[in-house]
Amino acid sequence: MIRANPLEEPENKENIQQKSKSSLSFPTQRCFGTDLTKPISQSSQQSSNDPQLLDYYSEEIYEYLKSIESHHKAKYGYMKQQTDISEKMRSVLIDWLVEVHFRFKLASETLFLAVNIIDRYLEKTPICRSRLQLIGVSALLIASKYEDIYPPETRDLVYITDKAYTKEEILQTEAVILKVLEYNITVPSAFRFLERYSRLAGCCEQQFALASYLQELALIDYNMLKYPNSMNAAASLYLMFKIKEVKPEWTEELKKASGYLEEQIKPCAKEMCLLFQNASRSSLKGVKTKFSSAQYFHVANTTLL
Repeated sequence: MIRANPLEEPENKENIQQKSKSSLSFPTQRCFGTDLTKPISQSSQQSSNDPQLLDYYSEEIYEYLKSIESHHKAKYGYMKQQTDISEKMRSVLIDWLVEVHFRFKLASETLFLAVNIIDRYLEKTPICRSRLQLIGVSALLIASKYEDIYPPETRDLVYITDKAYTKEEILQTEAVILKVLEYNITVPSAFRFLERYSRLAGCCEQQFALASYLQELALIDYNMLKYPNSMNAAASLYLMFKIKEVKPEWTEELKKASGYLEEQIKPCAKEMCLLFQNASRSSLKGVKTKFSSAQYFHVANTTLL
């Protein structure tokens, strides 16, 4: 069940149930790189038969991505220049986008790119709260066009917002966002770093799902912007190993690949752990609901010993 406008109080139950009965059909998820339909193992990371893994120069690729990760990332603290929206509103919007993204079965990377686009645009442009959801769906459209084989049609986004915005408004906002960001939307996300670290660690699908859950909890929390994407990825994997009691939690290979010592990622992991512990009590249920599904092995129901 997806609320048409996450920034407003829900309507009565009957109306919500009526709106949730969509006549739209959504394509099956297709994305490059790691996803939860493909197991991650040591054998797969050592094989170069799959050209998408690029094993023969993956180390150089990720060294380069780490060197440029701060070039196109919003700086923590940007929300101070926004007078009509708050950190909480940002979290509510992104939690809603998680639901929309899951329902449309888009590529995992699409969600992370959409959030990056939202943050960078808000960093440069003060907006009124009535436009926040419009910025969100337009950013999702941009990200999906970039990452997905089958992006949602504009009319689908009009529908999902309960016709709060027109097709023309969404397309105009898309153009404005791209112009403000100077069309720079190729960015290394935390998800891409998590893919790399998970392969090197030989994670199974369930472990990757739990690390992804931790990462998406961090995605909706404004305070986690203070950490680099590569550190967020490292912390989510490290915390997953802690929760699952896998030893060692941070191997020499992961230290080398990430460039982080265990002591460096602990502060980020601790904040992520608090998000994990508070997820059940939070009013934002999009991420928890998504990762409570069978598709993600019900990892949101994992208990912390």
